[in-house]
Amino acid sequence: MSDVSSKGGGNGSVSCKGINRRQLLYVSTASVLGLSFGIGYAETRRIEVTKLDMGIGRKVAFLTDLHINALGGVVDDIIGLVEEEEPDIIMLGGDTVDELTVDMKSVSIFLSKLEAKEKFAVMGNHEYWSGKVEGLAEVLKDQGFKVLYDSVDSRSAGKVYGLNWSEDRKYPQIEAEGIVLVHDPNAATSISGRALILSGHTHGGVALFGIEYSNSIYVRGLYKTSESIVLYVSRGLGQMFPWRPTSPLELVIVE
Repeated sequence: MSDVSSKGGGNGSVSCKGINRRQLLYVSTASVLGLSFGIGYAETRRIEVTKLDMGIGRKVAFLTDLHINALGGVVDDIIGLVEEEEPDIIMLGGDTVDELTVDMKSVSIFLSKLEAKEKFAVMGNHEYWSGKVEGLAEVLKDQGFKVLYDSVDSRSAGKVYGLNWSEDRKYPQIEAEGIVLVHDPNAATSISGRALILSGHTHGGVALFGIEYSNSIYVRGLYKTSESIVLYVSRGLGQMFPWRPTSPLELVIVE
């Protein structure tokens, strides 16, 4: 595009330099990226509460993918929302900590504020990748959590199964009657019986133009994997880095 010069009156002229196509492309791309980052960052501050009526006879608060050191300003919001619900049981679905967790003191303080009669937890991929499984297990135990490693526990809500993270994402075949707590939703393909599966890991993926992109078979929300198996994949409550487009934080309440 050529320069455009317009003559002014009396005291001289004013020159307006045009923008060529390449510059316009750069400006447009920067604007889109800026908008995308802004939206993605905003979703790290917004918490939605999802309530599931599954007829289990107890109120369960399911929190997953906390990445506690990256929560920033929403820590108090999460604690406040859980307190408002007054759950009978709290379940942690893994990735409670990650590679950016520098000490367990902040983790312990956060967990100490989660109050319920019964508390369960499983480990996710970031606990293993960061080498913090043993340290987190000690903190969880100190704060009254039962950590499940491919095991089952019988409590007031019936049986609670906990499946450990598997690096190859292959899981033992189990027949469950109750609640299955597992970080990886892909584990649902290995579960039979009559159960509610609670998982996370995906952070809700990315949903664009009606298409969902994810690192897992199941991305977000409710799935019926068989006549008697229901899976819920939570978008989680945190992330290592402050960006998650089209996927606000999620606290899941099951009754």
